[in-house]
Amino acid sequence: MSGLLVRDEGPVRVLTLSRPPGNALNLATLAALREAALAAAADAGVRALVLDSTVDGYFSSGLDLEELMGLPEARRREPFEALLGTYRALLASPKPTVAALSGSAILGGWILAMACDWRLLAAGSKVALSEIRAGLSPTTGLIARLTALSSDPRAVKEMVLRGKSLGAEEALAAALVDEVLPEADVRAAALTLARRLAKSPPRAFAEIKRSLNASAADEALWRRSLEEFSDVFAGAEAVEGVAALRAKRRPRWEGA
Repeated sequence: MSGLLVRDEGPVRVLTLSRPPGNALNLATLAALREAALAAAADAGVRALVLDSTVDGYFSSGLDLEELMGLPEARRREPFEALLGTYRALLASPKPTVAALSGSAILGGWILAMACDWRLLAAGSKVALSEIRAGLSPTTGLIARLTALSSDPRAVKEMVLRGKSLGAEEALAAALVDEVLPEADVRAAALTLARRLAKSPPRAFAEIKRSLNASAADEALWRRSLEEFSDVFAGAEAVEGVAALRAKRRPRWEGA
């Protein structure tokens, strides 16, 4: 099962992550989400998208590490490649996209949220691009997106160099999210916003969004990002970092 639910609310298509306990992103979920995003982009009847979650406390905890580590070594870049492909499909969609973050968005979960045009976050939740804690890098393309979204270079530095998770109010202050709401209100508020955005002139919106997100079409940037991930992931630090993350312990960098 993909762990993705799809429904239409009038002109708004809602794509819901539903893979308890943390909405870990496996290959099937990422493939389904990418295909759903592409299908919505091609459907004239869909005028806006909402990406949300059924899981309490999490929008998504990131890539499914158990699946990733269970792959043969030669295929272990595939989950990140699938994540990048899904991110790019959302970012390049001509339709308005709203991320309803009713729980924390961590690692790959935050990457998906960054692809959306608007982000509503539940009070008490966190966002993180903390790959450094696993001996990894978010890569050039995704760091560039984070930097472009944020009004606070210090917040970006804390996230990517120290692995700091930002609380809801910190994320709001850094302009990484557009609104902080009680958890119970996030999904409804996102749908209300998407319904308003669905009234936008579609061609004009698509052209403006394409200009804002020109990096989505930069094939060289994404090839470079994938190679960066592959190179770092093959190193001893990543081996130790991922093992520590799976075991929920502190990594031991001195031996890496």
